[in-house]
Amino acid sequence: MYMVSKSKKHRLTPGFIGRDSDRMRRTFRKTILFNEKERSVIDQYCRKYSIRNRSAFFRDVIIAHILKQIDDNYPKLF
Repeated sequence: MYMVSKSKKHRLTPGFIGRDSDRMRRTFRKTILFNEKERSVIDQYCRKYSIRNRSAFFRDVIIAHILKQIDDNYPKLF
């Protein structure tokens, strides 16, 4: 998820990646249980869109949903 910008100060270097690797390490585990129909739908979706890493897929979907709700519920002045 690191972006490489055109300026030299934001380029990815081994030191930069190493500095954030401890902070970004995933150490907390959550378990999700699905029933047979839910699992079947997930399997079909993953086959259709060639999703091989389901953990990353679930993380992306969950975080995207949370960020969207936070954005939708952000107080607006007008």
